[in-house]
Amino acid sequence: MIDSCALNVHEEQFVKAFLSKERHERFLEALANPKRRNVFHRNLHHPGGGFLVAKCIVSIKPSEQCALLIAKQLKKLGAPRECWVFGNRLDGKQMLLEEALEALVGYRSGTIASCIPGKLAYFESEEVRVILRAL
Repeated sequence: MIDSCALNVHEEQFVKAFLSKERHERFLEALANPKRRNVFHRNLHHPGGGFLVAKCIVSIKPSEQCALLIAKQLKKLGAPRECWVFGNRLDGKQMLLEEALEALVGYRSGTIASCIPGKLAYFESEEVRVILRAL
């Protein structure tokens, strides 16, 4: 059983909303345990194989894949000034959205900027750079 009090709401809701159900339990347990977060981080770096819920993916045009334009698009979708960042590049930080994206975009590190828990996030890995939006 997972102690949901040990999880950040952004992290828990990200897993439940945007990742395939088969991985929920394993990832929630990993995120709740500081010694096992690396299990989650490794999978973020190379998500492949249906890791993300396809219906939640909002593609970003190649010409718009810079921090400033991604921030603009996220704000149009309702993102607040700040987001929760977690993953390989930065882990467990509340940041201004623009600053977080400047630190993440282009590094292909497997990191998430969660704007609205379980509703809106930015995700970048070695393979993808996408906005995730719950319908």
